[in-house]
Amino acid sequence: MRAAMTTLVPKPIPGLRRGALALLLAGAAALPAPAQRDRSFERQQYQIGFEQELRFRAAALHVAWAADALCHATTEIEPFVLWSTQAIRRRFSEDELRLFTEVTGMDAQWRVAWMDEAAPDELKLRDAVVAINDRPLPGGSGTRVDMLALLRGRSAMSNDDQAFWAVVRQARDEAKAGKGMTITLAGGRKLKVETQTGCAGAVTASPFDEDPNQFWRQGTQRAKIPANAIVAARHVDEFRWLAAWGTYYQASQAAIAAVRRMDGMATGFTVGRILVMALPGAGMALSLAEANAEREIVVEGIAGSADLFANEVVAAMGGDAGAGLRLTRRWLAEGLKVDGVMMDAARQRAAGEHVRRIRVLQAAQAAREQAEAAGLPPAAAASAAAAAAAAASAAAAASAPG
Repeated sequence: MRAAMTTLVPKPIPGLRRGALALLLAGAAALPAPAQRDRSFERQQYQIGFEQELRFRAAALHVAWAADALCHATTEIEPFVLWSTQAIRRRFSEDELRLFTEVTGMDAQWRVAWMDEAAPDELKLRDAVVAINDRPLPGGSGTRVDMLALLRGRSAMSNDDQAFWAVVRQARDEAKAGKGMTITLAGGRKLKVETQTGCAGAVTASPFDEDPNQFWRQGTQRAKIPANAIVAARHVDEFRWLAAWGTYYQASQAAIAAVRRMDGMATGFTVGRILVMALPGAGMALSLAEANAEREIVVEGIAGSADLFANEVVAAMGGDAGAGLRLTRRWLAEGLKVDGVMMDAARQRAAGEHVRRIRVLQAAQAAREQAEAAGLPPAAAASAAAAAAAAASAAAAASAPG
């Protein structure tokens, strides 16, 4: 008969388990606390990127108001910028989103991020707007599935702000029809908004973009400037130039064609004429007698025309017409890819010649205005303008390379 086997289970030594646990906890307490990850670089990137986007959005509104005479369709535009993390076109993790909100004060609500002086006095920065003309602004994550992004090896999930822009466009159209614009703040308070006529559609750009080098447009409703373009922008003239470049794709092709037919130059861009049309009474109009004999610049393609259009709009707003050339040279120096907007050699030559002629016109106009302010007769003022134009042209020729 087989003896039954017994398994010997050692008895725990009293106090050993508790003692070991105490030693373990004591050892853990003695260990140094894990170092907190330094996120100062991320914070700085979020803050700088957010500020760059707001500078561009403000420039886009000012350009839309300034160039409304050239746009194929106009509308009424609100004097503030609403922003939400729903507008971020790059997929953020929850941790990144929390840090972004901490740095910028922006979250998934549509908050006032920038205001023009024409905004309602009661409106404050960071106020949350929940409806425009009693039409609710979209909530939630605003995400969509982007299969093209998946094919490019990126996340298929991206934010989509089209629903927001649909509400804004409808409210703008209603304001144009005389119905006014009213916004509803979180908590239910309503404010009437004084709008201003500007180009219909929208030109947008954001450093937080899944495709930072891509330019695209959605008919005449929206145009997106590449993120790399605004990341390198520094001066207000450069932001305005980029906004004007995108606005050209919504500009009145009929008006521009009429100018070309009038000058008999189907492929030419008439220096100064778009500028005068964009801002009548801005002090830039010169008679044909005062202008240079050669006023047309041959351009290739719609992008080349957009370059010169943007040059003139910036000049008409009192800025430097050479802002776009500076940007292109900076992009090239920094090795950035900027689809569509970056000028090739031919476009740079055309834009450079255009800037030179604009400056000649500006010098002539300034001299004429100074002469008129001094009480000189029209003939003397015209002579002063012609002399200033000749001097500016000679100076530009002397400083030209090679």
